Amino acid sequence: MKVFHKLPCAAALLLLALSVHAQSSRGLPPGNASSVSLYGIAATELVHVTNVREGANLGSTTRLENSKVTASRLGFIGSEDLGGGLSAVFNLEMGYSLDTGNPSNATTFFNRSSYVGLRGGFGTLTLGRHWDVEDDILGRYFVFAGYSAFQFSEFGGISETIPNSVKYVSPNWGGVTLRGLYALGEGTAGHTSEIAANYAAGGPFEAGATWRVQHDAQGRATQLATVGASYLFQPGATGSWRLHGGYAASTPDASIGVPKAAAYDIGLVWAPPKLPMNLTLDYVARDQKGTPDDSSFVRLGAEYFLSKRTALIANLVRMRNEGSASQRFYGLGAAGYDQNVYSVGLRHAF
Repeated sequence: MKVFHKLPCAAALLLLALSVHAQSSRGLPPGNASSVSLYGIAATELVHVTNVREGANLGSTTRLENSKVTASRLGFIGSEDLGGGLSAVFNLEMGYSLDTGNPSNATTFFNRSSYVGLRGGFGTLTLGRHWDVEDDILGRYFVFAGYSAFQFSEFGGISETIPNSVKYVSPNWGGVTLRGLYALGEGTAGHTSEIAANYAAGGPFEAGATWRVQHDAQGRATQLATVGASYLFQPGATGSWRLHGGYAASTPDASIGVPKAAAYDIGLVWAPPKLPMNLTLDYVARDQKGTPDDSSFVRLGAEYFLSKRTALIANLVRMRNEGSASQRFYGLGAAGYDQNVYSVGLRHAF
């Protein structure tokens, strides 16, 4: 731990890569056919945001930010053929802020994932820190890319990593894939149970559903259920069109004292003919049951691909808060205040 504390992140990761390459020189037994890949994303945006509350101050701000559309990351992924159709697999991934060079999480180095497991005819079983099953499938039905329903306070479970968890992904059975995750809730955290099913058979229609129960340290449960679908219209003279929609319901234990809530997302992704770009338009709403404190936003996003790995990105987002709602994308938020976001940026994948 002292080495990682003293070395910059890049140097620490380089040492890890070198240690993998040099394992035979340390006297470890040679394995079967294996592979390890380094991958990542470098992305940043110039962002202007209105009604940002920082402490007692409320106003507009312009800043260079780590991209909210596609967060910068660095990772290792690998596998080893164990024979008989069985493989060992692992993934280590950390997020970082490109604008500062700092890790995106000051206390968790591989904050985006860190797991090891086995893959075979039975599916894939892994142990460690995982993205939840909602994140696995809902990106086709909810708009992701940072400005999403998971930014609403009740719906972070649509996309988050869960430590101390065991995850299973089934084989693809005629387009149907099942997923399950259980987090043991070590220390002061409560345990989490999740299941999901998704249908994607290579045709124009896809659909999925998830269900989660998350317990807090006192054993109180909050349920999150989601369902979504998308349809890809046959590309034609006007390009490619994909319509998607999603619904999520949050039901906290009555003793928590937090209202039930629902989130809705309907969106359209358009790839114009003869242009290397995508345009997305989404309307996302949050309904807090029994109160007037609802929120919604409209997001228009664009990606222009300079190559297969590099793209220019832009966003226009308008968040509306009704009553005492204080949902936000930047800062702390302010009750009843709207927030507008304008951003342009550059993303490179490697």
